[in-house]
Amino acid sequence: MAIETTSLQRSGHGFATNATSADASACEVVIAAPGAGYALALTSVVISSAAAINVTVGAGKSDTAVTSPIIGPVYCAANTTVSHVFAEPIRLAENTALTCDASGAGALCIVVEGVVLSV
Repeated sequence: MAIETTSLQRSGHGFATNATSADASACEVVIAAPGAGYALALTSVVISSAAAINVTVGAGKSDTAVTSPIIGPVYCAANTTVSHVFAEPIRLAENTALTCDASGAGALCIVVEGVVLSV
C-alpha cells in the first residue's frame, strides 16, 4: 500500500512532512533520499496509529523492512500517538531515505520535522 506525503510550510529553514498510510507493512519511504553530499537530520517525529500495530521509523529500505531502525518498534495500541523530540538532531547517513514499517495493516500517520545537512 502506498504512503501519501504532504510537505508542510515552515517559516524558517528545514522541512516538515506529514505521511499517512492505510498499510505500511511492506515498508514505505516517508522522505526520499536528499542526494549525494546531503543527509536528513530529524528534530522530531510523531507517530499516530489507529490500529494496534508496531511501527518502526528508520533509515533506508531493504526489500520490505527498514534497514537501520531509528525509533522502534513502537508498540501502539489502537488510537495511540507517540512523540519524540530530540535534544540533538538525529542524522541519517548521506543520501539515505527516511522510511517506516508496520507490523500489519492499519491507518498510520507520521509527522517528521528536521533539516537537510550538507555532509
